[in-house]
Amino acid sequence: MRKTPDDFRATDPAGIARAWDMIEELWRDTVIRAKELPETALHEQVKGQWSFVQTQRHLVLATDCWLRRTVKGIEHPYHPWGIGGSWLTSPRRWGLDPDADPSLDEVLDVRRGRMDEVQAVIDGLSEAELNRTCSPPDTPGHPRTPHTVCECLGVVLNEEWHHHRYATRDLAVLEQQRQT
Repeated sequence: MRKTPDDFRATDPAGIARAWDMIEELWRDTVIRAKELPETALHEQVKGQWSFVQTQRHLVLATDCWLRRTVKGIEHPYHPWGIGGSWLTSPRRWGLDPDADPSLDEVLDVRRGRMDEVQAVIDGLSEAELNRTCSPPDTPGHPRTPHTVCECLGVVLNEEWHHHRYATRDLAVLEQQRQT
């Protein structure tokens, strides 16, 4: 079955659980595919875009921002390996290490922990929890304004969906380069 962005725009607990299951399945298969390439290839950028490893690091940051910081209210939620876009001009202020260069397996260990946290929140969702407004702590980070749990999970799902698409697009290029 082909997955579309609409599959990841659920606004009820059951729909969000289905969407997360799809995300888990997509990444499980893609990580298996990625591990067929040499580790060095997974650190290569394709046309200036994030490498596969950098994409995983970005998804750690997205979960840290929207789930750990906002939904869970953790004051210092960031793993040092997280990567933000160009909008993040002072990553060290958040406790991020832009010079870090972890291996895929190291990043995947962190990712698995973050994905398990998302699953635990989804497992405990009720309509009331989904509609709860969360105010992020008054510490450096993003977002700075209140959002509902539903909005936060929507951002996580959206980030996962889009970055999976980019990662698979770039994996195809890396695979093709190794065949020629």
